[in-house]
This record gives sequence, structure tokens and C-alpha cells, in this order.
Amino acid sequence: MKRLLMIALLLAACSRRPEPAAEAPQDKPADDSAERTSVLELAHGATVISRSGELMLELSPIRAIDGEPASFWMNPPHDLPQSMTIALPARSRIDKIGIRTISHGAFTANHVVFESSLDGRKFMPVTTVKSADSNDAQWFEVKPFDASMIRVTMSDPMIRDHDVELRSVLARGVEVERPHPGDITGCWSFNGQRAQFERRGTHVVGVLEAGKEPMHFDGGFDGRVYRLNWIRGNDYGMTIATVSPDGQHLNALNYHEEVIPMFFDIAWYGQRQTCTAVGGLKPAATLDVPMALIHRTGRFSLYDDSDLPRLLRSAPNAVLVAHEFNFATTEQNRAAAERTLAALRQKFNLSGVKFVAQGSDDPRQPPVTDVMRALYSTVDLEIRR
Repeated sequence: MKRLLMIALLLAACSRRPEPAAEAPQDKPADDSAERTSVLELAHGATVISRSGELMLELSPIRAIDGEPASFWMNPPHDLPQSMTIALPARSRIDKIGIRTISHGAFTANHVVFESSLDGRKFMPVTTVKSADSNDAQWFEVKPFDASMIRVTMSDPMIRDHDVELRSVLARGVEVERPHPGDITGCWSFNGQRAQFERRGTHVVGVLEAGKEPMHFDGGFDGRVYRLNWIRGNDYGMTIATVSPDGQHLNALNYHEEVIPMFFDIAWYGQRQTCTAVGGLKPAATLDVPMALIHRTGRFSLYDDSDLPRLLRSAPNAVLVAHEFNFATTEQNRAAAERTLAALRQKFNLSGVKFVAQGSDDPRQPPVTDVMRALYSTVDLEIRR
């Protein structure tokens, strides 16, 4: 009897369904709504034109204006205060400033100083803010003022003898003139490496000396920022860049393959050089970047469409896929994608070409910052194998 009872219990245990495993909590991207409204954001056209220091290039001041709530500018060890100056693409009237730091004290900024300038020579104090122990964006109302440049200084840590992570510097306001960012055309020094670009209309090509093999660029200018495809041997990716209104300073964020934090490569600080000083690199005559990328990846992002007829002759079976992520709803993004394709069809009198208005559906990577939205909102020429 006991034996039969044991068999029955074993059968019952075997037939019992296992309890479902608890799902691991999914990390949600931080809310970037504060960064999206800031005139100090790189995707808006802002450019860091001077800085006193950082722990390393990957944690330099550009990371406080890249629109990503989790990235940050960090001071060299035990070396505060540190400052940066940001040039706006247009003179702006500002009525709020803000910061985002990190909570729990260890790397929390304590006091942050804001100053403004119209000419880059004379700076006027705006305010000194005392941060809260929070990961959230913190806004502070100020008496409205006009500025072409903002200087930000992280003065001290919340905990004595600690270092500081300043994740975002923010300013809310309206432009009082048309944006007038600088021209990328000419020669540059990117973190000490030679670079040269040419812009004709909105089309941009460029080359950067990078070790044994140069990096080649092809992209476009949208009136605020430069969006570029790049290829170097088997490596490829995307870059977003800004040039200060005086044309002397360039900022860029470079990504390998996809625009996600894991694939972030480097922040470039460009200083204008005379081409005789750095030597001409002749970017337009070196490599057919669009065709090289099509052969490498089956896709090329049309940040500028001036080369489209030639590309369609070289790839007659290509599909034009319009992506859009700058609007609030799926319907608005799809409608914007349809308008973009309709304009291309009319501009180039395209017939026999397949068009797909994908909008924000099925993104390669979900864009959660304005830099991502800028680089992924484009028409891709795709070879669907």
C-alpha cells in the first residue's frame, strides 16, 4: 500500500506544471524629455568651443550635451572646478536653466555655475544652482536673458573629496535669430588627427587620417547639424557633428554600426586648421562611400539626396525606405515618411522604384535620444537580398 502511495505521489509531482520563472526586470531608457527641450543639446546645433578638462575623452563635456541622460562629463580625479563654454547655433532668449547629475551622493554635483555671453569675450553671471540628490533633470527659473554662448562650471561635489558626474546641462528658451552654424568645409584637427571636408550645397564628403587606413565620410547638412555615414576598411558607422557659428570649432559623436551607447566610439573635438598646415587630403577623390557601404552592408542612408539618381543607376533594384522618429505618434511618423518619399518621387521623377514609408515601425534600434532620432530619421537606399 505504501509503495502504491509513493508511486501516486511521484506521478502527481511529475505531472505538476513548473512555476513560471519570474521575468528579469527590463531596464527602461531614461526619459530624455528635458534634454529634448534644451537649446544646449548637440542635436539642436550646440557646440562645446572650450573646456578646461575631463577624466577622459569618453567622459568629456560633449557627453553633457549629447541628449543622453545616462552619459556624463566627469572631472579629472580630485580636480575641481572644471568649466566648458557652449556656442549656440543662434542667439537665444533663455528663461530656465537646468542640470542632471546622479543621486546618492558619491558622484553628485553640488554647485553648478552658469554664465552667459553675447560675444564670447564678456561673460555675465546668470546663477549658481545647488543640486538635489536626484537622477532627474532639475530646472531653475532665471530672469530671461539673451545669449550666444553659455559657460558652465561644476564647482564642487556633494560629498567632500569626491569627483562629479554632470550628466546634462540644460537651458530652455527660444531663438531670436535664424540659426547660422559654421561651414564644415576645409581642414581640421580632430583630437590631433588630420581631417578635411567639402560641402557643396547640403552634400558633404570628408576624410580623416586614422592610423594605417583613413576614414571616409559621406552625408549631409540639415541647417543645424552634419549627419554622416563613414567607412574604414570593414568598419562602418554613423557620425553626427556640429560646427560653431564662427566656423572654428567642431564637435562630433562617432558610432560603430549602430547608434547605441554600447557602440559609441569617440567624441571628436575639431579645431580649424589651414590646409597648408595639415596638408590636403582631397576627400572627394578618394572613395565612393555610398557604393562601398552598399556593397558592405546592403544599405546607405541618404542624409543628402543629390547623389540618388547615380546610385539608382548603379543599384537599379534598390528600395527606398523612409524612417522617421521625430514626431509623437506612429501615425505622424508614417505620414512624415510618406511626405518625404513623395517629395523625392517628384524631385527626381522616379518611376519603377519601390518605396516603403516605414515611419517609426520596426526600427533597427529604438531611438531614445535626439542624436539617435536625427541619425535614424532618413531615407535608406536598401538592396534587399
